Amino acid sequence: MIFYQLTEQLQLLSNLLSKLTAQQYNNKIFCLGNASIGGHTRHIIELLKCVLDGYETGVVDYINRIRNSSLETDLNLAAFQINEMVTQIIQPDKKIKVITEDGATNFVTSSFYREIVYNAEHAIHHLALIKVALREMNLNITGNDFGMAPSTIKYLALVK
Repeated sequence: MIFYQLTEQLQLLSNLLSKLTAQQYNNKIFCLGNASIGGHTRHIIELLKCVLDGYETGVVDYINRIRNSSLETDLNLAAFQINEMVTQIIQPDKKIKVITEDGATNFVTSSFYREIVYNAEHAIHHLALIKVALREMNLNITGNDFGMAPSTIKYLALVK
């Protein structure tokens, strides 16, 4: 089903958050431009929230999203939001507009399912960056596949 990949990525992130301390979640990582695991987690949550909010209105606006800095610093709030979203993403497909610039007249036509696919790929990208942060902190608390696209995992299994 279309939701499997995104659900899997969100569950991987939720599992990771349950293993981190608040200090680790908030630690600024130099090689990531002083971003933290919390910053990447916030970004994943906020973009998915745009899609879930946009489902009702038929308009997704990633550009003018609400940025909730509490998600970046509060590990428990972020974990709660992720677990809530897992229960909300399964919806029937429908056409939606995605705002492309400031202003409601600049948009592309998309679909809810297409934006779910985008958010799954987006989450994988940020999980890969989170894995860099984990390595920087010498935390070996995820599997080797964390932050890796399913297609890459399948390919690597074939070439081994």
